[in-house]
Amino acid sequence: MAVSTQYRTRRYTTYGNVAYQPEPEPIRRGAQRPGQEAERVRRPRVQPRPRTISRPQVQVRPQGAVAPFAIVGFLAVIVCAVLLVMTSAQLAVVKDESVDLRSTLSDLQSEEKTLQAQYELAFDLSELERQFTADGSMVKAGPSQTVYLDLSEGDSVVYYEQAQSGLPGLIRQAEELLSGILS
Repeated sequence: MAVSTQYRTRRYTTYGNVAYQPEPEPIRRGAQRPGQEAERVRRPRVQPRPRTISRPQVQVRPQGAVAPFAIVGFLAVIVCAVLLVMTSAQLAVVKDESVDLRSTLSDLQSEEKTLQAQYELAFDLSELERQFTADGSMVKAGPSQTVYLDLSEGDSVVYYEQAQSGLPGLIRQAEELLSGILS
């Protein structure tokens, strides 16, 4: 007689890609006849719990008084902003004035060069010599004359008018000395 061979295999019930515990083996359930298929035991599908979105209830505190430090802070920020705008405006004005002063400086430097050239032409030595020799206050030395210039003393001029002697001459010299010191 032919003996039926039963294979010991496990069948798995799956939901999606997650495996649950295997079905009980047919041997455990009792004798099964060949050609008869084992009755599947179906488990009810577990439905996920519906999640309700609820926001936590937050207690709102009542509006309080405005802090004095906040007011002082806002006033300090406003003052700093105003000072920043004012200083940037002053900086722009100073920059514009410096550009104007630089252009004025270049004009004055060119005018200085012109005036310096005119000044040097006014004191031409040959012109001065010609002028003083023409009116006779300066006489040109002749070729046979020897002229000595004494430069051993400092630069000073002594001009003698009439020499007065006695007390009136002394008083006059004191007056000249005082007028020379005060002027």
